[in-house]
Amino acid sequence: MNSREQVFETLLASLGAADPLGSVIAQAARICRGSALVVNELGETLRAVGAAPGHLVSEWVLAHVFAGPSAAASQRGSAREYEVRQGQIGRWSVSARVVRIRQRVHTIVIAVHEDSGADGRAGGEIRSAGEDVSLVLDTAVKILRAFEGFESFSMSTRREESARLMRELEAGVAPGREPAKWRTLENFGFEAYAPVRVVRARSAAASDGSARKPTAAVSEPGSASSRRTEFAAGGQPLTAMKGIVLSDSGVHSSLDEMTALCAEDFAIEGFLTDGMIGAGVSEAFTALSQVPEMLRSADVALAAAEPGAIVHVEQMRPVEWAAARMSSRFDQKIARRFLERLAQGTDSWLTLTTYLDCAGSIAEAARALNVHENTVRYRLGQIENALGARLTDPRAVADVVVAFECRRMGNGA
Repeated sequence: MNSREQVFETLLASLGAADPLGSVIAQAARICRGSALVVNELGETLRAVGAAPGHLVSEWVLAHVFAGPSAAASQRGSAREYEVRQGQIGRWSVSARVVRIRQRVHTIVIAVHEDSGADGRAGGEIRSAGEDVSLVLDTAVKILRAFEGFESFSMSTRREESARLMRELEAGVAPGREPAKWRTLENFGFEAYAPVRVVRARSAAASDGSARKPTAAVSEPGSASSRRTEFAAGGQPLTAMKGIVLSDSGVHSSLDEMTALCAEDFAIEGFLTDGMIGAGVSEAFTALSQVPEMLRSADVALAAAEPGAIVHVEQMRPVEWAAARMSSRFDQKIARRFLERLAQGTDSWLTLTTYLDCAGSIAEAARALNVHENTVRYRLGQIENALGARLTDPRAVADVVVAFECRRMGNGA
């Protein structure tokens, strides 16, 4: 029989391994002369050591640990986490404890075959084995809870360092200070002097306090609330992801904004999820002194983004770029005044936009509007009179298209 001090020292030492969780359960199985498993609330076996039937253990966990009226309580971290659940699967005696690991509820299961006692002899001391199992489960759960606390603290500290670094980059870095900043970025998984992008992301603020991931404007190949920075694609903490630093900042009472620097090959599309308003992406660059300039280009891309879309600067057409840059009140006034000149009745907007969508084909526009071609010509003629130019003039059409893009983006409304 192992003493509490021996068990504690053995399990604590196992945390130094590359896979702390796997190392802990491996030591737990060795001490108990049995098998050890970690099963999540979906019945998935995340770690397993020993010969116990894993699929049967998972079914038992779902039926006896997570099922029933007390299952919800266990997921809220109630007193259920302190209970030891015991059962029998064939000739295996199983005992389980609930524990939270990275904000998810899991069950640690120790399974001991009836032919193996605590000392490993056939027909060994069953009571001693049971006492070892209880002691190991209790110690393992306490150690993992403490480890979770230290990891949460580390994540919080890393998040703060990430936000501070992003704000420094956003403010501007002198070329002479770039080597030092690259050395800091290497701690976040960046490769020194490799191409990077800046990302501006915007999302609707969660009024209920739930986490939402922002939409983004990204440079191609910078606090409202830190709650969103806890989550990433696949449930992985953002601070554990490689090749990105970010900061959150409140933009408006109903909007949250994120600014980020990421490696050129960082999967930004998978990084951004629900709650996104729009996203803009700048081109790839290597000089950190360019971050402020690239962020301005990302803001332009963000202005051009449809709801939920990610726009890359290098993929924008000149007309989109020009319209997105017309964001000041004076710019809006120019676009609005120009469009008001073209308003020649209730059908003018629909006719003109349809004509443009049909690449200037009167016949196709007439079919789309379900009117005669002469009707389309008459309406366009009225618009040309107000415009003072023919719609066959490329420069006149460019003015109209830019103004309409401003109207679509809300800059000329």
